[in-house]
Amino acid sequence: MVHTRQVGDQTLTFIVSGKLWRNSLIMQDKETNSLWSHITGDCMEGELKGTELSQIPSVQTTWADWQTAHPETRVLKKSEEITSSRYEGYFNDPEKTGLFRTLWLQDRLPGKDLIHGLVLGAHQVAVTDAALVVGKPLETDLGDVKITVWRDADGGVRAKTKDGADLLVRAAFWFAWSSFYPNTAVID
Repeated sequence: MVHTRQVGDQTLTFIVSGKLWRNSLIMQDKETNSLWSHITGDCMEGELKGTELSQIPSVQTTWADWQTAHPETRVLKKSEEITSSRYEGYFNDPEKTGLFRTLWLQDRLPGKDLIHGLVLGAHQVAVTDAALVVGKPLETDLGDVKITVWRDADGGVRAKTKDGADLLVRAAFWFAWSSFYPNTAVID
């Protein structure tokens, strides 16, 4: 998820707080030292408590899919080659799925399955990344609202209500999403 840094007239600078809440990263802004959930965008503690950051539409995709859909894209290249990631071991270990109460949720999906979550009022749905194929929209209910979820050619996932209203789609690992929304309906 990508959130705006704007709160009113103020532009915030976010850093990693080193804290977790419900198995997910807590951001901290340098300006007020307030703590923010990266899953919901809500300020949980501090001067800005009760404020919610707006989400910026973003796409999690492969370079090949992006380049095919957007061949005019220009890339900023670093001067040195990147050969590894300090998070490689984390991403490759399916057992590293947070610290709190996640094992019972893994009966529904593997903890590191990438899902695309939607929330409407008190209702949530998680669509597995594997269930979304370009050109094959999925129709489902979110509470009593009919919705359509689909993958664009660039790999992005979008959703609309039957009335045409855009819905916010949040990509997350299942273990983090389900810690926030344990009663989520799952489409896989």
